[in-house]
Amino acid sequence: MAEVEGAETGVGMIAPEDAGISSTALAAAASWAETQNSTALLVARDGDLAFERYWQGTGRDTRFNPQSMSKTVLAMLVGIAIDKGVIGSVDDPIGRYVTEWAREPRGAITLRQMLWMSAGLEQGDDGYGYEITPENPIVRHSLGSDFTRLLLSLEPVGAPGETFDYNNQVNQLLGLALERASGRDYEVLLSEWLWQPLGLKDAALPLDREGGLVLTSCCILSRPIDWLRIGGLFATAGRYEGKQVVPEAWLAEMLQPSPGYRGYGYQVWVHDQQVGGERPPRVPLVPWQSEPFAAPQVVIFHGHGGQRVYVMPDKLLVIVRAARQWPDAWDDALLPNVIWRGTADRGETE
Repeated sequence: MAEVEGAETGVGMIAPEDAGISSTALAAAASWAETQNSTALLVARDGDLAFERYWQGTGRDTRFNPQSMSKTVLAMLVGIAIDKGVIGSVDDPIGRYVTEWAREPRGAITLRQMLWMSAGLEQGDDGYGYEITPENPIVRHSLGSDFTRLLLSLEPVGAPGETFDYNNQVNQLLGLALERASGRDYEVLLSEWLWQPLGLKDAALPLDREGGLVLTSCCILSRPIDWLRIGGLFATAGRYEGKQVVPEAWLAEMLQPSPGYRGYGYQVWVHDQQVGGERPPRVPLVPWQSEPFAAPQVVIFHGHGGQRVYVMPDKLLVIVRAARQWPDAWDDALLPNVIWRGTADRGETE
């Protein structure tokens, strides 16, 4: 594991009634979350913690695996790197940083196309998907000692920029590009650019080998409460405690729908997804909702097994849900809609 050094600061607390959030709405949200194998449910408004509940023997300092919510964090770091001049532009070709591809067509794929999950590269799983078997190259990659080898073997399967194809290895390529552009370890950038400025507690990332590469597409082992501040950046235009942590313009760009799928931006899910119809089993890749979101804008950090951050900027609301086991019947509209409808407008709470 690679350590991500934090600089923990206290959490501001506010009573639900002072935050303008109905206790009935919070109780309903918690009751449903508990039935869905959740380990944590937290709600913050305007940066203050208004509700905090844990189950299954966990507590505030229990680390969880946010799974692919980690991808959204990488996209934030890419924006910071561009702002600092470490990366030239979102339209830079990947071959500028992953020089093994510099003189071939794969090297022309842009960082933007990769952020959109439309790189046109194969999954690299030989058709095994998520099946846990020694024959699956993804299993050998994830549990092996070289996170770069599989990435560099990916072959084109379509024209870049056209088709949405959610691909963990594409995110890992972005992480590799960021390391090479900066000449620094990913976990160090994560610490200095996000974890410490946001006052978060130390975290950890899987490392392929000593001195190697961390897993960037997944698995920032951390506390659910720390994700309130990460998600909150989308409600505060990237500012925390008076400091610009992530460029405001970059966060706005992250939320622009991609050409391949309008429910996805730069490594983040945006507003309504699959609405209605038969509920898929467990938690599908593309989020399923029983009804449209009630809020005008909902930003979703999406992790395998139903790890979630929901951000509703119009009421400065952030919801974090964590779990160890798959939920039985997940509905991505339920938590944000119950909390949104139970929260008064800011003018009504003053």
